[in-house]
Amino acid sequence: SDAGAASTSAILEGDQWVLNGHKAWISNAHDADAAIIFATTDRALRHKGITAFLVPTDTKGFSVGRNEDKLGIRGSSTGQLILEDCRIPKTYILGKLGQGFHIAMMALDHIRIGVAGQALGIAQASLELASKYSLERKAFGITVSKLYAIQRKISDMACRVDSARLLTWRAAIAKDRGEPYGRYAAMAKLCASETATFCSHQATQVLGAMGYISDMPAERYYRDARVTEIIGGTSEIQHLLIANDVLKDFSRTVVAMPSPPPR
Repeated sequence: SDAGAASTSAILEGDQWVLNGHKAWISNAHDADAAIIFATTDRALRHKGITAFLVPTDTKGFSVGRNEDKLGIRGSSTGQLILEDCRIPKTYILGKLGQGFHIAMMALDHIRIGVAGQALGIAQASLELASKYSLERKAFGITVSKLYAIQRKISDMACRVDSARLLTWRAAIAKDRGEPYGRYAAMAKLCASETATFCSHQATQVLGAMGYISDMPAERYYRDARVTEIIGGTSEIQHLLIANDVLKDFSRTVVAMPSPPPR
């Protein structure tokens, strides 16, 4: 989550940029025709010395590492990008020189809404699966949907799903309106991702042993949900972003407490 710690370098030589470095955990690494590479053009400026470059994947010196064998989201390739004296034209810059960190932060806010939507879909699917199964599965002469323990799980799942959906909508609406939405995106991503993990876990519990086999989708939901608490910034990072933004608001209205009178 430390977007400012870009070790990949870009050096201008004549009318070309020469890029060297590695990028890890890149989604769709094995499928993309081009990559956006954030590289340091001036280390003395720290995060203000990062620039975004557009690099075609068929550029000489550009290669992709192995396709990572992941727990979930197995339909999307994930790998390492390797740049070794990778030369691109001087004009292949996104934005302006030194704007890379700003672009990355804007992209992360946008990505968090997308991850929230992804997580919400997993959570909704888990709720639907658990509800339908509980109406069909019989135990003790009744459908398990009539058992309070199951009803409590369905209720908790439904409340969390709707809460996550409303937070996701709020973030998306604010973005569409051109309003500040960073805090809303972090809240939506945090709530939706943890809801996906919770609901996929509860769905597995409702299905029992049937939830543990690959014949049923519950185990896939469980595996796919986990990464939503990691990509786009971990849940811990979202808490940090939200708290800092809330405290910033209150710091503008805090009135200094008077000193106690002398004894």
